[in-house]
Amino acid sequence: MAHVTAIIPARLASRRFARKVLYPLKGKPLIFYIWRAVRQAKLIDRLFVATDSAEIGRAVNGFGGAVIITSKKPRNGTERVAEAMGEMKSDIVVNIQADNLGLSGAVLDRVIRAMDQDRKIEVATLARKIGGRDGQKDLENPNVVKVVENAAGDAVWFSRSPIPFLRGAGRRRAVDLFPYLEHIGVYFFRRRVLSEYVSWPQGRAEKAESLEQLRFLENGKRIRLYKTNKGIISVDSREALKLIKNI
Repeated sequence: MAHVTAIIPARLASRRFARKVLYPLKGKPLIFYIWRAVRQAKLIDRLFVATDSAEIGRAVNGFGGAVIITSKKPRNGTERVAEAMGEMKSDIVVNIQADNLGLSGAVLDRVIRAMDQDRKIEVATLARKIGGRDGQKDLENPNVVKVVENAAGDAVWFSRSPIPFLRGAGRRRAVDLFPYLEHIGVYFFRRRVLSEYVSWPQGRAEKAESLEQLRFLENGKRIRLYKTNKGIISVDSREALKLIKNI
């Protein structure tokens, strides 16, 4: 079985919701619940929180988590994970965004097992169908990242815009007419590909959309999509706190 390291990159200076990872929820900081979910995965050998914040480090140590202090240089979570890995060896590295509430260890194990069985998969991530009462609202929300997949199950593109554009929808809800997918911010990398990522300059599309995963696509890498029905919420704004009761 592959050796797996999971890292949760965390920072205080979130633009939309500052200090969100330390937001108190039932007596614990938000990041505790993400850490606890990852701990439930049976195929993850090591788990760290990577941060440039001593305050976050103290909070994580307070509930028993291991911390790697990084510099302030990383521009996104993947760069922070790469810096945290340093010279550590691991076959697969998992990057879990620190605001993904509702994630389960079983979902992580499913993707890790698939990558262990198929060495051709270099990068993988999660997605779920957009739908329900608030589906159209989610589709039009730029904070909800959309992804389009091809017949092989790989990502074609990610965008904050509704993709693909549904021509001829008229007054009907586009989300009821096409199986739109929401991207969930969990990434699975081969160790060597993570090293490649930080050697590439930021791409034009990556900077335009502010989506770190586009750097892989802009450099010709494939990203395999794995779908889940889990009710995972990205707590990226104070408005998202209203959805926590559903988890």
